[in-house]
Amino acid sequence: MQIRRGDIVIVELDPTKGSEQRGTRPCLVVQNDAGNANAPTTIVAPFTTSFDNDELYPFEVFVDADESPLRDDSVVLCSQLRTVSIEHRIRENVGSIPDSRMDAVDTAIEYSLGLRDV
Repeated sequence: MQIRRGDIVIVELDPTKGSEQRGTRPCLVVQNDAGNANAPTTIVAPFTTSFDNDELYPFEVFVDADESPLRDDSVVLCSQLRTVSIEHRIRENVGSIPDSRMDAVDTAIEYSLGLRDV
């Protein structure tokens, strides 16, 4: 399966523990395209539809369903980055998010990793 940075893929995240996002859900590919083309794994950030749009953290990014292939408005959880097997965990590629949202994701990842002060 070919995937690119900014793609939305359906990922089987189980098994998980504690507060990790679980189940089969959309995730955003955040790994660079060189890694995606040459490695058996990629790095993703899960989406959630459980959020309060008035209280998003700096490491969360709202994505409107109208600007993506997502069925519902969602939030990218950039604090829950995860490495997954492309072959064994990714079920399908359903599309991508706009570059403007990807720019916001990049900033949110910087906050999450402590590369930018909150």
